[in-house]
Amino acid sequence: MVKGSRPNTYNRIIDASLKLFNEEGERNISTNHIASYLGISPGNLYYHFRNKDEIIMQLFKRYSEELLRYLQRATPPDSTEAIKNYMFGVYDVMWQYRFLFSDLNAMLSRSAELLGEHNNFTRVQVSPMLLNMLQQLTDIGLILTDEIARKDLAVNIWLITKYWCDYDSALCEPKLTETSKYRGTYQTLSLLRPYVCPAYREEFNQMMIELKNQA
Repeated sequence: MVKGSRPNTYNRIIDASLKLFNEEGERNISTNHIASYLGISPGNLYYHFRNKDEIIMQLFKRYSEELLRYLQRATPPDSTEAIKNYMFGVYDVMWQYRFLFSDLNAMLSRSAELLGEHNNFTRVQVSPMLLNMLQQLTDIGLILTDEIARKDLAVNIWLITKYWCDYDSALCEPKLTETSKYRGTYQTLSLLRPYVCPAYREEFNQMMIELKNQA
């Protein structure tokens, strides 16, 4: 590999940590494990990160930036198929950082910085985008909601997506697989079912059956 194209140690640590956390679980991986995996000394790792929580913080920033890019670029859904694809895209991003959602509360309790970043991301970035999506679906007549319903739905959608990996991993043996994304998408979209307008119900129900079969 050409010297100039080699990733620097800082980014190699973050990339390796993501791989190990996803595969083995964050609680099972120490900074020594990461250093050993990369073939560097613990001192070299500590030069870049004082502890594991600093690595997690950077991975959360990567995740939040990637999810925001997806939400900002995605076309607002205007059909039942588009709703499915839109939500599946969210789960696709979350799957890449799934360790963050397998023991989230424990990580948040350890780091005030991560807790603040997480809460700000949820309140300032994610919530308005979810509300906009629900408003869009209401405006085109796909769902029938008022302002209170949209606010409740936005909270419930975020709760399911945020804790889905933790919930699903407890039911999956021996290991969580990518089919979890389909199950999560199905469960999230089931929240919309009571609000779907009559003209779209048959189409929506068929889409949900197909999604469930994929899971």
